[in-house]
Parts: sequence; structure tokens; C-alpha cells
Amino acid sequence: MTLSHSCLRGLAACGAALLASVALAQPAEPPVPQASTVEMLSRAYGQQFAPRAAAFSQEATRLVGAVDALCNGAPAEAATGLSTAQDQWRSTATAWDRLTGVAVGPVVKRRALTALDFNPTRPATIERAIQSAPHGPEQMERIGTPAKGIPALEWLLWSAKPAPQTPACRYTQQVAQELAREAGTLAAGFEAQARTDWANAHRATFLALQELVNQWLGGVERLRWAQIDKPLKAAETATQKKAPAFTRALSGQTGASWAAQWEAHRSLGEPVGAALQARGQGELAAKLQGVLARTDQALATARPDQPATLAPAVDALGALKKLIEAEIAPALDVTIGFSDGDGD
Repeated sequence: MTLSHSCLRGLAACGAALLASVALAQPAEPPVPQASTVEMLSRAYGQQFAPRAAAFSQEATRLVGAVDALCNGAPAEAATGLSTAQDQWRSTATAWDRLTGVAVGPVVKRRALTALDFNPTRPATIERAIQSAPHGPEQMERIGTPAKGIPALEWLLWSAKPAPQTPACRYTQQVAQELAREAGTLAAGFEAQARTDWANAHRATFLALQELVNQWLGGVERLRWAQIDKPLKAAETATQKKAPAFTRALSGQTGASWAAQWEAHRSLGEPVGAALQARGQGELAAKLQGVLARTDQALATARPDQPATLAPAVDALGALKKLIEAEIAPALDVTIGFSDGDGD
């Protein structure tokens, strides 16, 4: 089975579907995990996912402070307050992209990719939400996902540019506060999962291994297709010439977003490579490092405003996807569980 484009529209939902299908397919008593699997999961969750979730929570909390300073401040200080809030949004978005490049654990369980990073942005929906003037967690729960999260805050801070003491600014505060609440929940979830006794929690370890590799594959394809190649092709085939509709374009953060997501994929290659080495797959581990290095180079020269620079990145990410799917997953005893029937 291969990862479908329908899955990319609902990657978190696909992750949940994957876990359900794997749970049904797994043996009644999962095998004792290999030491290499235990070490790989310990490193991935303890050294990568949990610290990144904590960093995202910290940045989201700082964003609340920056938005509050803007919205509660004097009109004469609005320009400075807006600039500070925009800078903090960039830091928060980067921390988010670094965490969710490989979307696992609490991100999947809470469908956070959809809840906090809904694309494309829908300005009319946000404007209606501003008019409804929600206040507090309960009222924000009744606001639709397209009017909340990181893309909505991007639109508010760069397009709406809310002035202090206005309904738009008060709504921006509510969106930032909800983001911080959810970030805290994700951080607590990752911290708890990082404490898992992978050596003895056989069922949890089996599921976590399957999820990790599948979501790594899914994240690579999400970056390659949904983030880069699809918008590029849509612009090339449009009847009127226009710039590709890349995510984070409004804030000029597209390239930084790609880099943060790639950092998540690149760093996961370290524990995966060590696990392959421990299983006697030294040649495959070296092959993985070579593909990662070539993708590093391709993404380092990729520029959202220079479409001609993007083909090498698309090709390199495609090569990594194929390697994970065809060679790394089987070597780690992982079944690729996505299909055309999965997702939204």
C-alpha cells in the first residue's frame, strides 16, 4: 500500500486510521521489541519530540503575551506591538513545524495538524468569527477550525493588522490563547509518552514503531507534494500567471517552514540509521545518510520565490520517500499502512 494524496489532506486522520488497522492486524501478543527499536523510540521521543513539544508550548505562551501587549496597548504603540507579535508568530510557527514535520503521538491522537494548521486560510470565516466575539474556551470550541490556529493568526497579524482595543484584536487574543492551551496539552502528552518503558510495553512499542515510520514517510510526502510540488504545478497550469500558493506565504515564512519540517525529517534519520546499523543493515544505513545529505543540499538552495530551484528538492524528497517505503520499513519490520481508502 502506498501513501495517497487523499491521506495528505488529512494526515492526522490517516495516522489514526493506521493505528486502528495496525492494532487489528497485530498478533495477540506482540513480539518482544528488539533493543534497536527500544533505543530508536527512546531517542526519538526523549531527545526530539518531547523537547520540541515543550518548545512549541513555550513559544505559543510567548505569543499570547505579545498579542496581549498589542491589543491592550496604546494606539500610538500599535506599530511596534504588531511587529513584536509578528516576530513571535514566526518563532511559534517554526517551533510548530519542527514538531509536526513528523506528526506522531499526541499530534495524531488530537488531530492537531487539522485543528491548529488548517489550510488554505479562509478570511471570510475568520471575519465572521470576529463578529461573533467569542470569549473563553467553551465559546471558542464553537468556532470552526478554519478560523483558528496558526494560519488564522497569520492572516490576522499580516492582513487584518488588528488595532488595539478592537473586536479583531480581541479575537486575535482568543485564538492565541486557544493555541497556547492546545500546545500545553500536546507538550504534556509528549512528555508522558517519552516516559514509556519501551522495552516492556510490547503493544505500545509495536504501535509506536509502526506509527513512527509511517508518519515519517507521510511527512516527507506532505512536504514534497502538498507543500512544494502541488502549489508549483497549480501555478504552472493556471490560465493566468500567478505565484504558487505556498503555505506561510503571507508572512514570508514559507522557506523557514520547509526548513523546520526538513529538520524534523533529517534528525529522525539519526536514530533510524543507528537502528539499521544495530540490525546488521550497515549498507542501508549508509544509503540513508547519502539520501539525507543530498536532500539537505537540494533544500538548502530551494527558494519559494524562484520556482526553478524547487525541482531538485522535489526529486530528493521523492527519493527519500521511496527509500523509506521500499527498504527501510521492511528492514525495521514495519508495514506501510496507508491506502487510498484512508484519510478525509
